Amino acid sequence: MREGTMSDYIGRRVAEWRGISGMSQQDLATAVGVSHAYISMIERGKRPVAKRDLLIALASALRVSATVLTGQPTPPRSSDDLAVYAAVPALRGALDDDPDPDQLPDMADVAARADQAAAARMACDYPTLAQILPGLVADARQLANANAGADRGLALLVRATVTAALAVKPFGYVDLSARYAERAQLAAARLGHPVEIAAAEFAGAQVALASGTAGGRRRSLTTAAAAAEHLGDDGGDDVLTWYGMLHLHAALSAASLGAGDVDGHLAEAAGAAQRAASDPWRMEFSPANVGIWRVGVAVENGEPDRAPLHARHVDRSRIRTANRRCRLHIDTGRGWYAAGDQTRAVRSFLEADAASPAELRSRPSVHELVGQMVRDSRRRGSTELRDLATRLGIDPLDPDRDAT
Repeated sequence: MREGTMSDYIGRRVAEWRGISGMSQQDLATAVGVSHAYISMIERGKRPVAKRDLLIALASALRVSATVLTGQPTPPRSSDDLAVYAAVPALRGALDDDPDPDQLPDMADVAARADQAAAARMACDYPTLAQILPGLVADARQLANANAGADRGLALLVRATVTAALAVKPFGYVDLSARYAERAQLAAARLGHPVEIAAAEFAGAQVALASGTAGGRRRSLTTAAAAAEHLGDDGGDDVLTWYGMLHLHAALSAASLGAGDVDGHLAEAAGAAQRAASDPWRMEFSPANVGIWRVGVAVENGEPDRAPLHARHVDRSRIRTANRRCRLHIDTGRGWYAAGDQTRAVRSFLEADAASPAELRSRPSVHELVGQMVRDSRRRGSTELRDLATRLGIDPLDPDRDAT
């Protein structure tokens, strides 16, 4: 089995794993619920696999994880990518290694670093995040286990582990993200505070959706919806933040399943965002962010061509972080592709690259669509498409090998 590369398309990996499994194209088509011709087009790079439900169906039929088909985690191609890649062993150790019991960290310093890490994640400042997170988690663990100030230590541990879970997930480290989400849930349960429980459940729901299984998507929806109902929206900005974020995630999960009250979840989130005046958890929970999630929901909801319409209603002057700007442009680009406007799709992806190159490179759906556009262009693609492909590590003249 050849190691996946940034420019490999998912269909190539589907063909490889289908061969290993002994399935014919017709066998796979029957299992997935599509035609033999469609599987053939996927494997030959004639159709991209950019929809979550199709990716999950293929992975389930082939009995592999979705990340195996997307080729994640991908080899680092920049200093930002390398920062995350190099931090992963330390982040694993931070959960398992025994801290020094004779040196209790300063509570105020750990709190300041927890806030800095959360801000760095939203700024897509991965070198800073990678530098802070491992030590932050280790110190928060020690404070959580101390006799004095254990509750404050537990709260900081929840914040640190939620940040870590959300930070490594997009890069394909789903197993590590799951471990961090589980640790956040354990710490929140010990603490017993509703806000920390809601934050940890949000991380758990995010991991469940990223797991690449139908069961994971259902668990993602039920976890987020139940946690939002349990928390309620009667409280300060911390309560409103997680009430709204849980409803946003429930809307996305319901859209990916094609079931559930998508509009109802979005409406609850929008109402909470109108009332929230501050951002204590650095999640940028705001009306503008609700609009960004609405664009992503359209992509998942079987109507991606509507995503650009929703994007027009987002007040971009109110977007504060690179993470949210990048996500808006990615989902808008996916929508333009679905609408048949490849020029605008490319320009949206280039805008996402301007916001955060590492964030854009971490999205398999973008690689699929850009690789497909390069193949379809038959080497006659626009200058913008060639530029975008090169930025993603895709050879604009031969998309099925790494760009040099």
